[in-house]
Amino acid sequence: MGQRIGIFGGSFNPIHIGHLVIAEAAWQEFGLEKVIFVPTGDTPHKDMHHIPKEMRYRMVELAVENNPHFAISDIEVRRTGISYTVDTIREFQKSFPGETEFYFIAGTDAVAALPSWKYNRHLLELCHFICARRPGNERNIKETIRYFGDLGHEKIHCLMTPELAVSSTILRHRIELGKSVRYLIPDPVIDLIEQEGIYRR
Repeated sequence: MGQRIGIFGGSFNPIHIGHLVIAEAAWQEFGLEKVIFVPTGDTPHKDMHHIPKEMRYRMVELAVENNPHFAISDIEVRRTGISYTVDTIREFQKSFPGETEFYFIAGTDAVAALPSWKYNRHLLELCHFICARRPGNERNIKETIRYFGDLGHEKIHCLMTPELAVSSTILRHRIELGKSVRYLIPDPVIDLIEQEGIYRR
C-alpha cells in the first residue's frame, strides 16, 4: 500500500489554532505521512477581504514551520485564474508515486457544499475527503454522502475534533477592533499581522 498524503486547502484568512488542531488530528487518525497546507489562490467562492494571496501564504508558512509532518505548497497561489480543487489534486498526483492516496481535509460547510462543486464526482474518484465535524453537524454530512451514493460512502470520512468556537471571521473582527487574539493564532502569525497592519481599518 502506498503512502497517504493529506491536502488541507483553505483561504486561511487568517490561519488559527482550529486549523492546526484539525490537521494534527487528521494526520494521526488517518495515518497520513504528511499534511500539506494549500492556501487558495483566486477562488470562485470567497471574498478575501483585500488580503493578497501571498500574504495569506506567508501566514500559513509561519504557522506550520515547526511541525515536521506539516508542509505548505504554493500550487494554488502560483496558478493564474480561477482555482479548482480538482486541478490541485491532479497536480499533486504528478508529483507523488502512483500508489499514493490523497486525503483532502475540509470543514463541515465545505463538505456540505460538495454537491455544488465543479467536477465533484471526478474529484471524489481522485481523492478521499476528511470532514472535520463538530457535534450537531452530522445531518449535513450524511446528506452529502447520500448524494454521492456508494462513492460517497467509500470516499467521505468524518473526523471528530475538539469543539473550538473560533473562526477566521471572528478573529478578523477582533483584530479590527484592536482586541487580543493571543493563543488563538500562532505567535509568529500575530507578529506578522501587527507588523503589516493586516485586518486593521
